[in-house]
Amino acid sequence: MFILPESVVFFGGGKLNFETKWIGSILDSEEYAFFEEHLNPSIYDCLESKIEPCGIVSMWESCKTYMIGDYVLYNGLVYKFIGTDSTTPPCNDSINWEKAKRFVDDNLNKLWDRHLMTILATKIYMAAIPAATYQVSAVGATALTDTNDGLRGVTKSEISFLMDSLGQRFYNKVQHMKNYISNNLDTLTCFDNIGGCGDNGIRNEKKGSTKIYFL
Repeated sequence: MFILPESVVFFGGGKLNFETKWIGSILDSEEYAFFEEHLNPSIYDCLESKIEPCGIVSMWESCKTYMIGDYVLYNGLVYKFIGTDSTTPPCNDSINWEKAKRFVDDNLNKLWDRHLMTILATKIYMAAIPAATYQVSAVGATALTDTNDGLRGVTKSEISFLMDSLGQRFYNKVQHMKNYISNNLDTLTCFDNIGGCGDNGIRNEKKGSTKIYFL
């Protein structure tokens, strides 16, 4: 697992009250599916071997005392405590907190921070939407099962247009990342000497329509 469910909610493009329970069950399979569809399964296996272990990660609390080396989650990102005062929010205190590295390789961390994390978050969030929504009218309105937040009564074609818009953003992000990878193959571990579709093992595809199915 590369990304945490809380990070999917924060960076996936949806509401922050989206329940992580809809994400956990599909997280691993959607991550692997992304590499299989857009990159290469061999890259997935290699990156998995390069993960920087964080141990236990808990939500940051200002009233809690942390030990040096403890990891916390704040605004969708994991931080490591390195100082003496843990009462300030990690994102505002570079003296006591540092953003945790996802991989043991610095160049892979650049790829993660610039592209891969948000791409995985977007894909997994979009995949979780059908499971977390239900059809509330014949014309196709949907609402979040937990909060009843949702769309006005619209047709399925209108909702499909919305999903296509989200899908197009995802597609654009993927193409941007592929360009970054192609320009940095000499420094990116796991992306060198990989066979597959194309010289660098990166799969090329055209944008297709995004479909949504109601429960």
